[in-house]
Amino acid sequence: MENNLLENQLIKRCRNGESTAFTELIKRYRKQLFTYLWRLCGDKLEAEDLMQETLIKAWKGILSYKHESKFSSWLFTIAHNVAMDYYRKSKVRSSIFVTDELRAADYNNPHTELIRNELRDILECAVNSLPEKQREVFLLREHSGMTFKEISVATKEPLNTVLGHMHYAMEKLKKALRVKNVI
Repeated sequence: MENNLLENQLIKRCRNGESTAFTELIKRYRKQLFTYLWRLCGDKLEAEDLMQETLIKAWKGILSYKHESKFSSWLFTIAHNVAMDYYRKSKVRSSIFVTDELRAADYNNPHTELIRNELRDILECAVNSLPEKQREVFLLREHSGMTFKEISVATKEPLNTVLGHMHYAMEKLKKALRVKNVI
């Protein structure tokens, strides 16, 4: 409750033009927002550009934010739209799907590092092979913390369609992991 109150106060200050309040507000979501964009576009530098564009659009559009939805959902919807615009313009598909656990190397054990690299490659390939809509829903759910209803609003898809995309994405990922004898 206190967290929401602070967030609402920061939003109010942003609407009054206080850029320091915006910086403080964005700090709460910066890491997960960047991770989402990075995994969606597959390139760290592109993700930084998309992040910058997202933040500019959020700052310019803060007056249009309505309190009916969570601020984080509104912010991730902007990021999603920025990323989809980028995707449509460049026809780029993600090439990165790496969890923090996979990224953390056990330098004392080359065998563990080899297994992590193989698992990362399998997951990356499986996620990249998903149809676009399934991939979008999967990445939004995994990295934004958005509910399926919020993803429905962000993607402008009916809730049942979003749920279907996630279901099929998970089935395809499980199948890909079974084929590779990971699960």
